[in-house]
Amino acid sequence: MSNDTIAKNEIASQRNALVPTNPSVMKLAKRLRWSPERAIIRIQRALPALFEQQIYLELASDFGILPESMAKLLRFYMGEEELDLEDLEFRQAGNNLVTSKFVDFAEFLRECLNLLKIVAKEFTSFSLTVNHAAMIVYHYGTDQPELLIEMVDGNLEELCEVLGVNNEHPYSQRMRLCIWLMVTKVIPENRSEGRPDFLDISDILSISSARRRALRRELLEDLPDYLSADSDELRHHPSLETLKKEGII
Repeated sequence: MSNDTIAKNEIASQRNALVPTNPSVMKLAKRLRWSPERAIIRIQRALPALFEQQIYLELASDFGILPESMAKLLRFYMGEEELDLEDLEFRQAGNNLVTSKFVDFAEFLRECLNLLKIVAKEFTSFSLTVNHAAMIVYHYGTDQPELLIEMVDGNLEELCEVLGVNNEHPYSQRMRLCIWLMVTKVIPENRSEGRPDFLDISDILSISSARRRALRRELLEDLPDYLSADSDELRHHPSLETLKKEGII
């Protein structure tokens, strides 16, 4: 084997390896203002599977996403199953329609990040979590999933009255509480019992008093810890500011 061939093989292997000299690692590190070595540690910690590491490097430059966020979205969409080489293969999904598990996930990822960016730009006092974005997109599909956020925002006072949320709380806290309750309690409950989704405020205002009491009880018993933090502290947290500045959320 010639020296030129050996050199080409080494360059090719570096492009696929999780090493500091990998151009994809260097590009990602520059975008996130990390050293290549730190980028590798973060990727390995969040995504132990080698194939998912490669998928992350391929997608991160286009989507701009932290490895930890990619891991959350992968596990939400795939469960404990890991993406592998077979998931790149196309399969018949209908008449004249072919797709692959990887393509389906990439579309899901794109819509989740798009929803996060829409919320970050249009609702500056409220930030959506990655997990909540995943649940909304997964449940409502890719057809304007931000409509749920807009419905809550446009009818926040009425919704808070129904759910027993104090309207004297700051806007950001009320939005987080209502969205949290919708995506973690209401949507799964509707799905399991075959009820239609809430697509209009009138659907919520007309729920039975018994269900209102049940939702209020769940809100009191299962309040997420992060919602007790000061809203200004959360909104101006350095980590959140960095993510927004880099266009990741």
